[in-house]
Amino acid sequence: MSDNLRVDPLEVRMAADHVNAAADSLRSAHGTAHERMGAAAPGWIGSSASGLSATTTKWEEESAAHYTELVKHAEDLRSAAAKYVRTDDNAATEIESAGSNLGTMGL
Repeated sequence: MSDNLRVDPLEVRMAADHVNAAADSLRSAHGTAHERMGAAAPGWIGSSASGLSATTTKWEEESAAHYTELVKHAEDLRSAAAKYVRTDDNAATEIESAGSNLGTMGL
């Protein structure tokens, strides 16, 4: 089993795009559901009305939190991809520099 970690930054960025798409789908679908619950609210009375209102508010808050969390995951994936690229670029620079130094040592 290899101890090497191989990461394709492009794939990581594409995963971030998929997570963003999922977040947008969640927001859209849940937004539609919340609108429908809001439209139904005037037909409810008494404790049923207050229960629907409280539940709708709770679900709206949870949906917003899930959306925010997904967007954060996408941002973290993009950040990780950028760090992998920087790490590879820095390592390549160090290798090139080491090769150049060998030439000045007469090797």
